[in-house]
Amino acid sequence: MSTAALIARAVGRLRRHLPHVTPRTPDITTFDFHIRDLSAAFDGYRIAVLSDFHHAAGVDLTWLRSTIATVNDMAPDLVALLGDYGESFKHVRTISRGWYREALRELTPYVSALAARDGVVALLGNHDYYAGAEQVQRWLTDIGAAVLVNGARVMSRGNSGLRVAGLDDVFEGTPDPAIGSDTRSRTPTIVLSHNPDGLLYLHPELRVDLVVAGHTHGGQIVVPGYGAPLTMAEVCSRRSASGWISHPRAPLYVTRGLGEQLPLPFRVNCRRELVVVRLTSRPTFAASTA
Repeated sequence: MSTAALIARAVGRLRRHLPHVTPRTPDITTFDFHIRDLSAAFDGYRIAVLSDFHHAAGVDLTWLRSTIATVNDMAPDLVALLGDYGESFKHVRTISRGWYREALRELTPYVSALAARDGVVALLGNHDYYAGAEQVQRWLTDIGAAVLVNGARVMSRGNSGLRVAGLDDVFEGTPDPAIGSDTRSRTPTIVLSHNPDGLLYLHPELRVDLVVAGHTHGGQIVVPGYGAPLTMAEVCSRRSASGWISHPRAPLYVTRGLGEQLPLPFRVNCRRELVVVRLTSRPTFAASTA
């Protein structure tokens, strides 16, 4: 076994024995989102959003098996993966590549089981770049995901369309403000961005109805009465490290994600989160957390 693999397994064992202050089973947050001119053909269209697995090789994945089963039982129209699939560190990229190889190998049977009518789309996060974007992009393609790096897919229902666009990571990638799209198009558009600050890069003429992002882990550690000391995003404050973020450019929802990043392999007052967005052509809005 390689040195990187041995280190990855050691980190996994350490992480497994440390206490998880909040449960590993994620909350399921569902919300209806109204788009004013959404075709009735897309009324009720559901997008399941999973972000920030940060899996370390050797750590038990029973929770992920259960989460994937929950997603598939929902029978969503689309699954979106927002990046950061394993553990990595910017200044030890060679070792991080080895960690990622092991982590992705262990994730494969679970993530490849995701199923949706319009398939799975995926982004790259900053940690994916630390470990080698080519390796991660190849893995995503191999498990059947369409990688949206400054790219978009238009879902069709008869003569109607819904555009889902994925922005490259704002820290390590090269975000394209138009996200590979025709800015003149008036097709309803959902933008996926690993980092919430991707909102700040969007072309002013690009139609954007909703932005969904991850990256912050909701702060991962949230102090009662104070909020999250660390968010790693300009548009998020200590009291808005996750959930709905008010911004004049577009509505933004930031998920708390599903994992934790070393050196703090636990969460405090900040549960993991699986998000389900339900689009509606009717002017109603509702959100719930299970």
